[in-house]
Amino acid sequence: MKTTSLLLDASLLDGFSEPELLNSLPDGTYITDTNRKILFWNHAAERLTGWRADEVVGRSCFDNLLCHVDKDGNCLCGHDTCPLHRSIVTNQPSTESLVLFAQRKSKNRMPVEVSVAPLTDASGEVVGGIEVFRDLRHELHDLLRAKTIQEQSLVSQLASDRRVEIQTVYQAREMVGGDFYRIEQLSAHRYGLLVADAIGHGMAAALYTMQLRMLWDDHRDKLNTPAFFMRTMNKRLHGLVHEAGFFATATYLVYDATCGYLRCVRAGHPSPVIIRRDLKAETIGQSQSALGMWPDTQYTEFHAQLAPGDTLLMFTDGATEIFDTEGNLIEQDGLIKMARQQMTSSPNGEINLNRLKEKLLEASNQIHLTDDLTLLKLRRLM
Repeated sequence: MKTTSLLLDASLLDGFSEPELLNSLPDGTYITDTNRKILFWNHAAERLTGWRADEVVGRSCFDNLLCHVDKDGNCLCGHDTCPLHRSIVTNQPSTESLVLFAQRKSKNRMPVEVSVAPLTDASGEVVGGIEVFRDLRHELHDLLRAKTIQEQSLVSQLASDRRVEIQTVYQAREMVGGDFYRIEQLSAHRYGLLVADAIGHGMAAALYTMQLRMLWDDHRDKLNTPAFFMRTMNKRLHGLVHEAGFFATATYLVYDATCGYLRCVRAGHPSPVIIRRDLKAETIGQSQSALGMWPDTQYTEFHAQLAPGDTLLMFTDGATEIFDTEGNLIEQDGLIKMARQQMTSSPNGEINLNRLKEKLLEASNQIHLTDDLTLLKLRRLM
């Protein structure tokens, strides 16, 4: 059966452009109904994926076909993570292309640049969605290598410690990003934790995170004194890149696992949040000048105490500068509310950062999160 007749016979597609127009496009294009059942599959989609139209039309796009995963290997075929589904339910087109990895009929994966949009009828009701994808196999080789290098810079090897639980989630908006975190066990009892957000996105911001990693390694001898460490980082960053107008916000703290005591410095960064076992939430200290802005900034330490069962949550503004479905910013209060809901529903009062990330996307009015995202959890166990 020809693709043309499938398009013209689908009542949902009445009034859409003729299929010959879509078949002339060099990029893969397919159309689905609101349940993501495929109604049209163009010639370029056949060529790029190896799937013929008569093999896929009438099937769901999540029925072991493209099996999209993101750049971090996470499956995107669920309701809350599929870009096409998000476009349909939010009635929003993608404002920028997404880089994903699609499965071909041969089972090997290819990187693709994807754009999605809802399709509406004459009354404005959403009746389906359209996805356009372009082969990026010849363009992403160097960028994928950069992604691997950045991921390696974030790896933290921590020994098991029954006194504390530490979890991280990192998701760059693009292939590489401007968020940076570092966790290191400084002694048998002390941990150093840094979360930073370089200005901007993409490759330029990612290069700045490499500077942060270099400075962390160069000044490891100062990690036990947060204010001194941050003063040194600030001065070095200002000398390295101030002419480019660069700065980064950051929070650095030292945690003592023997007693739950922590010392914290904030450089223009959102405050860490302590969520007590009884669900009360507290912030820590005051924000001071971002790193790299002024060469002689003197940073002040602020102190706090975790009791057994308390959770410390550190994050970048990608977790709070999210607009909900009514156009309101989620902000810190919204993040705290989601964390509390998890703690309430968990038998052990725990927060799972991967689930928290999913909740942030569910609450947003976007197809995907629009900024780099870092979440770091430290929970005192005893």
